Amino acid sequence: MLPASEKVLLRGDDQSKLGGTVPAGHQGGALHFGPDGKLYIGLGEQTAKTPAQHLDTLQGKILRINPDGTIPDDNPFVKETTGKYRAIWATGCRNPWTFAFHPENGRMLICDVGGVNEEINVGIAGGNYGWPVVDHGPGDDKRFEMPIHWYPQASIGGCDFVTSSTNWPDEYQGRFLFADYVRGWIHTIDPDDGRLATEFATGLRRPVDLRFGKTGDGSLYVLLRNAWVVDDKFQGDTGSLVRIYPETN
Repeated sequence: MLPASEKVLLRGDDQSKLGGTVPAGHQGGALHFGPDGKLYIGLGEQTAKTPAQHLDTLQGKILRINPDGTIPDDNPFVKETTGKYRAIWATGCRNPWTFAFHPENGRMLICDVGGVNEEINVGIAGGNYGWPVVDHGPGDDKRFEMPIHWYPQASIGGCDFVTSSTNWPDEYQGRFLFADYVRGWIHTIDPDDGRLATEFATGLRRPVDLRFGKTGDGSLYVLLRNAWVVDDKFQGDTGSLVRIYPETN
């Protein structure tokens, strides 16, 4: 890496002015390139709640920018916002810790932490996921996108899709895997009907992310770390990387 090549693509807001009760809380933090070549960024509401519904702050949002840091002209709120806030792609998130795109059909699923439930939402341009007007979980408020899967409060973590390129058994093809930091497991759901989750792995110590490798051998890599952020509670030397791969006959 060349330090002099660093370029700032986007600057966030001054969080000290948002009213959050935990300065390092609900940061979100995932970023992935979508199938359209744009960079998507998940930001939590920093425990301040109401900014998630406001278009004059980046907190509690999914953002979308070009690889060079400019803002796409077709973002859903470009006519309602100015400056960097034109990067807002979806609103009403609590703490979108992770999300993933299906590399073959482009579908996006967002894992949003906390409230009375953990929830998984379909990523939709201009979507509003309701926080904090409605809590996480099922509902019938037509103003908001409702989750396809939810379960009682813990801490939903890493996620990824099983695709044909992973060479996993047929029973997993097309399914969505997601981990929980508190409960130490990985479950799977059918993205087309997320109500029923199936257990995949248990006994994991604090999974924070998971992703399929690019080697073509089907390896799933799970990042474990006994800390959310580097703060006064951070525990060093707790990180590890677990590799899981399918059985072959």
